[in-house]
Amino acid sequence: MAKENSVIDWEAYGVVLKAARLANGYSRGKKLVDAVEERTGMKISERTIYALEDASRAPSADIFLALQQVLPELNDPEFIRPIFRNSNMKVMLVEL
Repeated sequence: MAKENSVIDWEAYGVVLKAARLANGYSRGKKLVDAVEERTGMKISERTIYALEDASRAPSADIFLALQQVLPELNDPEFIRPIFRNSNMKVMLVEL
């Protein structure tokens, strides 16, 4: 189970992650894993993707950021707003 004492509701994140994965044509987690490695050089497992989606684990900061590089919805403050436990949170997204 993902940590509960968090700014982010990891169950909601899992739902948002899966929706973004499917919206971008990654019908299988393996396709997303391959895209993350190609785009960022970071290797993650298909099992990790599914664990994030079912909220059995929370992502590391590296994984969180790597997924944002491949799934544009995860960079959209309105799309990710439901994942925050406090509706007054400010989301800052930067491009380097």
